[in-house]
Amino acid sequence: MRSILKEPLLHFLALGAGLFVLFGLVNEDEVRESDDRIVVSAGRIEQLAALFAKTWQRPPTEQELKGLIDDFVLEEIYYREAVAMGIDQNDTIIRRRLRQKMEFLTEDIAAQLKPADDELKAFLEAHAKDFQRDPTWTFQQIYFNPERHGDDPLGFVRSRADELRAGMEVEGDSTLLPAGFEKATPREIDGTFGTGFAGHFEKLETGEWSDPIRSGMGLHLVRIESRTPGALPDLEKIRPQVEREWTHQNRLEMRQRFNDELLKKYEVVIEAPAAEPGSESQSETAE
Repeated sequence: MRSILKEPLLHFLALGAGLFVLFGLVNEDEVRESDDRIVVSAGRIEQLAALFAKTWQRPPTEQELKGLIDDFVLEEIYYREAVAMGIDQNDTIIRRRLRQKMEFLTEDIAAQLKPADDELKAFLEAHAKDFQRDPTWTFQQIYFNPERHGDDPLGFVRSRADELRAGMEVEGDSTLLPAGFEKATPREIDGTFGTGFAGHFEKLETGEWSDPIRSGMGLHLVRIESRTPGALPDLEKIRPQVEREWTHQNRLEMRQRFNDELLKKYEVVIEAPAAEPGSESQSETAE
């Protein structure tokens, strides 16, 4: 049964039916009239009044409602006259607006779908990297300016690392960098020391001073005090985020399926523009 529900054709049929239902609901008060007769239904008047109230936070006065109705009638007349004159044909703005409206209708249908728990769990596992919580490190660092320590600054800092491991006190060079960081993420660490600096931390032993680590500012000795590994949270802890991403992904997939099914209804012929004189010879010469 579940495999049948996942058939693209069934989705398309459901989409098509849903579009007709939505279109019917949106236009249930519209009545097809002759070219010279316009009926403003009671439902349309209620819609105009409701839209006014939503915008201005109060119902329209009798005069304001009459103005809304008059404006709607003129809009309908202008629309009909424009269509009769063919103004709607080959107009990029109108074409894009109609496409946008169709896309909105398909997205409205997709938004009504609610995922089951097993679908959300599968989606979470398939997109684990998007929901993974970053590891964090609490650490100390001592900074050294390479320009202040002779011809072999790296050797100098290695000697300071040995002294630290032996329990000796070591003072670094003055810097505006903090001496300690609390539960810093890779992004925060790289934002402070430069891209790639946090990449060294996975290899460091907790509670031990590191060998010199180079940044764009100089050399550093680092001691990891504690670390929190990255992990994928349980679904219940991040359900709203997963549902939001599932809905977004599902909307994109449904639109693509809908587009594919629509394309099957048409024969598409793409005529290449005529080559400019001399272009063929230029192409042959280039080869």
